[in-house]
Amino acid sequence: MHLCRALFLVGINFWLIACSKGPEPTPFGGKHLHGVWVRDDSQIWIVGDEGRILHSKDDGGNWEQQKSGTWNALELIYGDAVDLWTVGVRGTVLHSIDSGHTWQIQASGTPRALYSLCGNVAHLWAVGRGGTILYSQDGGRRWQQQTSRTKEALYSVYATDAKVWVVGDRGTILHSSDWGRNWQARASGVVDCLRCVYNSGRHLWAAGFGGVILHSADDGEHWQTQDSGTRQSLCSIYSNGTGIWAAGSGGVVLHSTDDGEHWELQSTGTARNLQEIRGSGFHLWAVGYAATILYSADGGQNWEPKNSRIVLF
Repeated sequence: MHLCRALFLVGINFWLIACSKGPEPTPFGGKHLHGVWVRDDSQIWIVGDEGRILHSKDDGGNWEQQKSGTWNALELIYGDAVDLWTVGVRGTVLHSIDSGHTWQIQASGTPRALYSLCGNVAHLWAVGRGGTILYSQDGGRRWQQQTSRTKEALYSVYATDAKVWVVGDRGTILHSSDWGRNWQARASGVVDCLRCVYNSGRHLWAAGFGGVILHSADDGEHWQTQDSGTRQSLCSIYSNGTGIWAAGSGGVVLHSTDDGEHWELQSTGTARNLQEIRGSGFHLWAVGYAATILYSADGGQNWEPKNSRIVLF
């Protein structure tokens, strides 16, 4: 009897000690990260599940969590000058002009998931499910629907002045040369889902499921398949003007120095799915599932994890 009472008191003591502790730093909860944006080499923003936004001012040495004001999953973050936008499920659009210290919800006018955004304050596009293409001429304060003439999910948009390209399910490629007033479908030659599109000069790349990579050297009029050397799905493409990288499932990162004629596999040290790759020069960042954050200072030759312990709220 005395032994039972002693054990009970010991248990109560441990419970009181545990309850008296303050919040401890915890990892990012194992949640998935979907998008990354880099400004001036040292400033990085990352978005992901449950409305999470992470920010680092010291090249990923330390991370702070910014208050997004939403629990909706955020799919991509994009910046132009001082402006930052992020988009996500349920038509979520957030905007910041103070490096993410405060985020304002912008009314997109759609309940559909938005997966990508590109442009500037004067001309901004967001794309998503059900063939959704939204356009704003005032930094996202007001959005209008543009006619895509497709019901396929659209996963990526890239804009250069009046020229805009969009890709999506079933090999969908759309192009506009007049700010999106008119959209024309382009023959991709594939039926696979295309997850990303990227433009560098007159060169365009699109990539997606099964390791498919498409290349165009004539502003997207014609597309040719490039041999990626992988069957892993590719979710993101980035170019610094001299090299091009693609990232995707299974921790795959590919690199090419000859406009995609040849692709080499770079070792990332992870098998987790990577959702986006971005950078500044040869400083690269890749983010993905299970809170994966990777950094390379040498164009992907070597990668190191940059996951930090932060206090979640």
